[in-house]
Amino acid sequence: MKILIRTNESKTWKVAESIKAKAEAELQKLLIESPSLIPIDEIREGVSPLVVAVSEFGLPGSGNTDVIAFSPDGDIAIIECKLATNPEAKRKVIGQILEYAAYLWKMSFDELNSRIQRIRGKSLTELIQESVAGEWDKETFHTGIEQSLMSGSFILIIVVDEINEELKRIIRYINECSESAFSLHALELRRFRVEKTEILVPHLYGISAKPPAGEAKRKKWSEEEFFRVLKENVESDTFQIIRDLYEWSKNTADRIWFGTGVQKGSFTFHYLKDGKTISVFTVYTDGKIMLNYGWLSTQISHEILEEFHKRLQEIPTFRQVPADFSKWPTIKITAAFKENIDEFKQVVRWLGEEVKSR
Repeated sequence: MKILIRTNESKTWKVAESIKAKAEAELQKLLIESPSLIPIDEIREGVSPLVVAVSEFGLPGSGNTDVIAFSPDGDIAIIECKLATNPEAKRKVIGQILEYAAYLWKMSFDELNSRIQRIRGKSLTELIQESVAGEWDKETFHTGIEQSLMSGSFILIIVVDEINEELKRIIRYINECSESAFSLHALELRRFRVEKTEILVPHLYGISAKPPAGEAKRKKWSEEEFFRVLKENVESDTFQIIRDLYEWSKNTADRIWFGTGVQKGSFTFHYLKDGKTISVFTVYTDGKIMLNYGWLSTQISHEILEEFHKRLQEIPTFRQVPADFSKWPTIKITAAFKENIDEFKQVVRWLGEEVKSR
């Protein structure tokens, strides 16, 4: 892979130098700092991002898995990191990650929580609360974690600095030809450098059109089901605001993506650029809206994201949204849209025009 880069001031393209990781710990560090590098929304339609990652999580009888990561809805990812030069980056790593999954399967929430507290000094619940930067449904999270543990519907990800054909073929075979509850994927993290600028290029392998067996236990939401549950959960004014926002989104977004939450439905506003998804915001059946900063930070330039945030903060009800682009701020719909929903729509429309013009 050849990467070319230039600045706005320069007319000359420069070839980026490939950077080889010297140790698997470098890959682990990237994922611990930014678990949202894993494009989980490409793996499971409409799921929440991975926001908390814990390294060297010990499993009795199996040893330590490199990284275990969690979404606010209770999805669990087990991650094993390997360098291309490591002979285990082929068949042996498959056995390792399946072993980790087997020993995590059927673990209780309390045991999982206590193990993480020993490693991080805080409970898993506290870590998630800190990461979402807004209101969050703790009960939905607990239910999701318990269901993932009991069904074994984990997301297994092998992270490599450079993938090989053997690993790609094994992953494709497992996902396409088995009826497993889990799904298995490889994430290639290629790094490049031009002078003082580093570039990280993530590429996910193992996307399957066939959902894993465990997905059948998750609710596949539709427009009709979303609004039926929403009407039961919220006041009429909240319902009308969300209905208005949804109808506008259908006419403005490139795609509306319904989630697969077990108890909580959602729809996400997507722009599409050159085949890539730009995930702007998500609305839930509990009457809340989530700004997808964590995903946007990996999908658009920092300059555009900063300007998007600045424009949002000019709306009085969004002034308290923190400029932390590693998180997913969440606000109650009634608090966000008192009388300014049109201003919000204008800012979202500006983002789409800006991204697509570059």
